[in-house]
Amino acid sequence: MEAAKTLVLDPATASRKPAIRKSVAFRTLGCKLNQCETAQMEEALAAEGYQTVPWEEPAAIRVLNTCTVTGKTDRTCRHEIRRAKRRDPDARLVVTGCYAQVSPEKVAAIPGVELILGNIDKLHLPRHLDALLDVETSMPAVAWKAVQEVTPYDEATSFHGDFITHFSGYTRAFLKVQNGCDARCSYCVIPAARGRSRSMPLNEVLQQTRLLAAGGYQEVVLTGIHLGAWGRDTGEGSLADLLRALADDPTVARYRLSSTEPREIDDRVLSVIQAAGPRFAHHLHVPLQSGADSVLRRMNRPYNAAAYADRVWAIRRSLPDAAIGADVIVGFPGETEEEFEQSLRLVDELPLTYLHVFSYSDRPGTPASVLPGKVDPETIHVRNERLRVLGARKNGAFQARFAGRELTALLLHQTDGERRVGLTGNYIEVLTDRAARPNTFASVRLRRRLADGRWDACVVAESPCAW
Repeated sequence: MEAAKTLVLDPATASRKPAIRKSVAFRTLGCKLNQCETAQMEEALAAEGYQTVPWEEPAAIRVLNTCTVTGKTDRTCRHEIRRAKRRDPDARLVVTGCYAQVSPEKVAAIPGVELILGNIDKLHLPRHLDALLDVETSMPAVAWKAVQEVTPYDEATSFHGDFITHFSGYTRAFLKVQNGCDARCSYCVIPAARGRSRSMPLNEVLQQTRLLAAGGYQEVVLTGIHLGAWGRDTGEGSLADLLRALADDPTVARYRLSSTEPREIDDRVLSVIQAAGPRFAHHLHVPLQSGADSVLRRMNRPYNAAAYADRVWAIRRSLPDAAIGADVIVGFPGETEEEFEQSLRLVDELPLTYLHVFSYSDRPGTPASVLPGKVDPETIHVRNERLRVLGARKNGAFQARFAGRELTALLLHQTDGERRVGLTGNYIEVLTDRAARPNTFASVRLRRRLADGRWDACVVAESPCAW
């Protein structure tokens, strides 16, 4: 879509007072990649004299960083945009992210939105906000229609990841080392929202992790749209090479991988993680999507059920106590009862420890949206619930293995009363028996599982590092 270059006067809307200070509130929807990019925007604005304030406080400008992975996500984005305007009617409202990239016209139709920025354009947010505030300062009685700056992706788009040093409200840091996707899963709109796969160069990854470590972050979560594709575009190797370089650099206490495709968790990756010990969290999220080969072919997924099972069992052999998560989509067009049962059986047989279950929803413009055999909503709901129950049972059985055992947890800034929340390397959330020091590692003994799924745990010893 061609980007509009000037602000458009809308005399039909009510005038409002100009902003009296450069205050910005952010709300981030969706994946860890969006969290990274919000941190990038915050840091860029701080360098230009803007002050980031909590979302709950009044702000001169409110920025929603959106997601578009499912139809339900789109509805959530529209709801949050309207809610933001009701919360703070005098704020200038900016919408950015994947929903803004893919459906700017739908965002523009929501009353109160003044600026729409695509994923490329949001990384130049200070320039856009300066223009917005400068115009309002010179003409204080003016309100504006939504202006769209949505730059399309092209074949030559390079990786863009300004260095960041902080994540507001987070103990752990999320590091975007890869963006975009060259896969063409038939149900997915993300390639349109993020462009082609591109990688952060290795030397920049190392510089960024050192900056985060210097900022006090004990855990860095490596993230990307297609994380396992890191290095293919730059010729710097593979995901295993990236992990080995990070393992050899002692600056960050613990790394964790975000979602990684099954074929890309190869034996080399597992060998690096295993050799690194506690330097890498024993936690892998491996998207499945379906356990039926016929559905996987219709989805255009590059593996079959047997290949997926082989990788999950390889993880369990290499990392016996690892958390292993999976995404599953139910109700894909044409999914029969037998195909769903194949998914159910595969999940039940594999040593998966938790599930993220999604109900299929059409994404306009994707090949799956025109496939025949749409599954009715009630059937999708029933299948979704069956998988969720199975996932909860498997998660309970996995966590029960650790009752009475000592695990290493990163103690977060988050508290529950006087108790500190912690997260173990294998993705178990604990509540400590005392308000231990945040942003440190502690050896904790798991005593009993609480009603909310967390563990009551006593602190056995505290240390500054994971090893």
